[in-house]
Parts: sequence; structure tokens; C-alpha cells
Amino acid sequence: MCATNLPHSAPWLKWGRAGRYGVLVSSWRRCEKCRKVKAVDEYDDDSPVCRACLTAPAPRKKAAATVTRTRTVPTAAPVTPRRNLTGAVGSGDLEARERRAKRTAWEQLAELHPEEFEQLLQIARKAEGLRT
Repeated sequence: MCATNLPHSAPWLKWGRAGRYGVLVSSWRRCEKCRKVKAVDEYDDDSPVCRACLTAPAPRKKAAATVTRTRTVPTAAPVTPRRNLTGAVGSGDLEARERRAKRTAWEQLAELHPEEFEQLLQIARKAEGLRT
């Protein structure tokens, strides 16, 4: 019976740590070097390390692999003037491409005939009520 006066489901608890047959003697120990649980027969008296670890040859150290790294210096792209991609064929819908074509034609006309273009522009601005 336990403190609550109910029978335990674990019968070994009523016998305590010693177990049913008196004091338990462990015939197994854990090696402090390899951390394996082995029989007491595999140890020298009270040695914390098993015989296999004591008689085993020392592990060979592997030579560190030499790492060679080559670094490539990024080369700068050739300097070329950037072009406007808005004039690319097929970019945008049909109306946007038509407006772009008109604007390009107006800019070329303004370069070829600047005086006439200025006069036409001022007349169009006055008709719209804008400043000239």
C-alpha cells in the first residue's frame, strides 16, 4: 500500500530498491572511455575503463585535407550607353505603340524644323488654354 492506501500497479515498488531477492548486485558497468555497457568481467578490478579500451591502439589522426580556393575577380561589364527599351517592337498594346510612334515622329520633326514646330506648338497650346 502506498501513502494514499491504494494498492500499487507496480509490485516492485513495495519491495523497495533492493528488489525481491535482497541487495541487487550489478554485473554490468559503463566504460568511461567508449561509453559502452559491458560485463564486469571485461574490466580490471575497479578500473573505470574496459580492457578493450586499454589494449586498443591509439586512433590515427587523419591529416587535414589542404583546401585550395581560387577566387575569380569579377570583371566589369563593357561600358555601353543604355538604350530605351520602350521602342522595342511588340512591347505594350497597340495603342501604346501608336502613341510611341507619334511621339518619335514629333521629336524628329522638331529636330528637323524647329521654328515651324515651335509655332505649331504655341498655336495648339493657346487653343487648349495653356501658357505659351
